[in-house]
Amino acid sequence: MVLAFGTVACGVEPAGVTATRSAQHTDAAAGETEGTVAEPVYRFTDGVVDFGEAGPTHPEYDAFLTTAFGDIQRYWADTFPATYQAAWSSLEGGIYAAYPGRTDPIPGCGVRGNSSYEDVQKGTAFYCADGDFMAYDDAGDGLPALVDLLGKEAVAIVLAHEFGHAIQYRADEWNRPTVLKEQQADCFAGAWAAHVASGASDVIRFDDAALRAGLIAMIYVRDPIEGVGLDDPNAHGTGFDRVSAFKDGFEGGASRCATFFTEDRRSQMIDVPWDPTDLNSGNLPLIDPKPDPKLGPSDIVTLIPASLETFWTDLTAANDVPFTPPTLAAFDGDGPVPTCTGVAEAEWPGTIRFCPDDNVIHWDQDFAADLSSDPLTGDMSVGYLFGRGYADAVQHALRSTANGEERSLAADCLTGAWVAYIVPPIPSNRADQLVLSAGDLDEAIVTAISSADEHADTDINGSAFEKIGAFRAGVLGGLNVCRND
Repeated sequence: MVLAFGTVACGVEPAGVTATRSAQHTDAAAGETEGTVAEPVYRFTDGVVDFGEAGPTHPEYDAFLTTAFGDIQRYWADTFPATYQAAWSSLEGGIYAAYPGRTDPIPGCGVRGNSSYEDVQKGTAFYCADGDFMAYDDAGDGLPALVDLLGKEAVAIVLAHEFGHAIQYRADEWNRPTVLKEQQADCFAGAWAAHVASGASDVIRFDDAALRAGLIAMIYVRDPIEGVGLDDPNAHGTGFDRVSAFKDGFEGGASRCATFFTEDRRSQMIDVPWDPTDLNSGNLPLIDPKPDPKLGPSDIVTLIPASLETFWTDLTAANDVPFTPPTLAAFDGDGPVPTCTGVAEAEWPGTIRFCPDDNVIHWDQDFAADLSSDPLTGDMSVGYLFGRGYADAVQHALRSTANGEERSLAADCLTGAWVAYIVPPIPSNRADQLVLSAGDLDEAIVTAISSADEHADTDINGSAFEKIGAFRAGVLGGLNVCRND
């Protein structure tokens, strides 16, 4: 399925993004609010969306969507004047639902005539400054498929992102670089999501699951893995960067988003180019079925631990820290599980965990196989968890007294520091030639979200936003920002 979201101006089509994933990650990813709230009964609001002659056809989300669109516009009617010291104006062109056979017209965007269903279908959802309107694909692989995949709340967050482009148009920021506009629109979506999650809206509610889905949606609307780099004028950015922008808006509100074009945000983004010569298409197999007789296995369980061992052995030796690299041992989640002080038997299935008793990273091979074969996670999901195992081994060697959330977030940061070590280009004289592939950072972020605490006040593993922040800090800042003195 192809999902594409972005602005359309002067006839330029938004970039596409291929997205497939299993439902397990939406269910497992962590939310940010305390507890859950009862979902109100959403009632259809006529006049918010132009549904054409067919009218509403999706009772499972039409009422929710019109409620969300109404709340988004009320939020900005209050927030825009305070943020930009300018008067607010509603969308002149309205919001249109597109579907095959619709005869009521949808405005054209930068071209003569009206927009066809096929025009809207190419972008799934878009805002057009030429006419000041929004349109979305209300059929087939459009919103119905996305709602089925991620839930109606995640779709509302994505549409809040599109509405963010209308904010840019009103703030006279329309001619900014596309990648920064996409970042800011993600930030605006985060600001509105925080407004809803805080209970400030009297018509719509988000529980923890809604915010989990919203974060995952930021991964879905990234640039295609085999797509353009950040220097391309149509670049939208990676999921690694987009969830960070959403986080900024969620935590800092619209005023935080307003600074995106005046700060050096571009330098805080990582562009990992797609390598068309990559025989694995960016993903190593979990276990190499046919190892090269001379070079040995080329797989996750061989190359990633070897890179981690090289990185941490060199660093600890350079700092006179006694460190014996951990070994790895696979186990079957359905069979006998390892024993380790303080770890209950029921905690082992579905984990990759370091045990200081035997200096071993024990890994559930069925769990790792599922992660590595999922299109949204892949090899770096397992690599991220192996990285956390090594980071815990290093903290043990350093005799760290941190525990709980503090220790977990330190492991995220240290794992990010190792990831920075394998960001291309790699020095040609380095023995370890493992290189990060396009999309790997996004795979790690999805896994971080999935392993976060269920609620923000649980304080065991860290919330999704905290884990994203710690991992990203390590990737961008290296070991110095991970120190916990």
